[in-house]
Amino acid sequence: MLNFRQLSIFVAVAELGSFTKAAKHLFMTQPAISWQIKSLETELGLTLLERGDRAVTLTEAGRLFYTEAKRLTNLYEKLLADMEEYKELGRGNLKLGASTIPGEYLLPDYIGRFKRLYPEVNISLSIGDTRAIVEKLALDSIQIGVIGAKLDETKLELVPFMEDQLILIAGTQHPGEKKPPVTLKDLTGFSYVLREEGSGTRMVVEQELAGKGMSLTDLDVVMELGSTRAVITAVAAGLGLSWVSRWAAEEALSLGHVREIPVEGLEIMRPFYLATRRNRTMSPLARAFTDFLLTGAGAGEQL
Repeated sequence: MLNFRQLSIFVAVAELGSFTKAAKHLFMTQPAISWQIKSLETELGLTLLERGDRAVTLTEAGRLFYTEAKRLTNLYEKLLADMEEYKELGRGNLKLGASTIPGEYLLPDYIGRFKRLYPEVNISLSIGDTRAIVEKLALDSIQIGVIGAKLDETKLELVPFMEDQLILIAGTQHPGEKKPPVTLKDLTGFSYVLREEGSGTRMVVEQELAGKGMSLTDLDVVMELGSTRAVITAVAAGLGLSWVSRWAAEEALSLGHVREIPVEGLEIMRPFYLATRRNRTMSPLARAFTDFLLTGAGAGEQL
């Protein structure tokens, strides 16, 4: 059976025109070179080299074989070079996934800075709700996920690396704005626009309310929407109140489209989690990006 060593030896002999020169070039003995070539010819059932007194030349079969052997050895050398470059993060593909808030407001900046360090790396980012990102990780559709809620998922490794605050916002004309802060009891008197089930924001709000002896069923939820931007727009239009990330609400707050409603006894902080598959070997590129996030963000640093 042909092997790469035979191909590389044959290419060296063909290009140097000498068993002796090929042996010196490859740091082998001449008998070893001769034996490898003989084994190759026996395997093929063809004579590839004409042995002259002063030089070795290619037969017609040898010229045809040399063309393909050279192509294969070039591919092999390129493969080795690519793998070395991959180890040094010179190239590669990185597939990321993120829930809405980190995906829209956080990761693009980090990806941009990482790309400046490694411009030949290809990076893709999928954005969905937390459950969708976890499913992509389970299917190995992505290598790294960034999510806004901690799920009871034994197959995942979750590392908190940055903190976010969820705030209650209302339209500028909402009556709740006139008497801040509102109390927990006051919350049942308002209408709400919330993210859909599966959203990390919604999960965290549900957990925090449960800790206060309340449930979303106690609230008048008039609408559920699939994006935080849509929620903020609906709140600005006066359709109801909502809890959203301060990151996401920052622009609308600064423009005066919505107002923050402090809730007495309720401050909702949540970490963003770096999620990877447990017991999976990470590529050098994926490992470098996780280290970049953890170093750049600083574990526990508040947004």
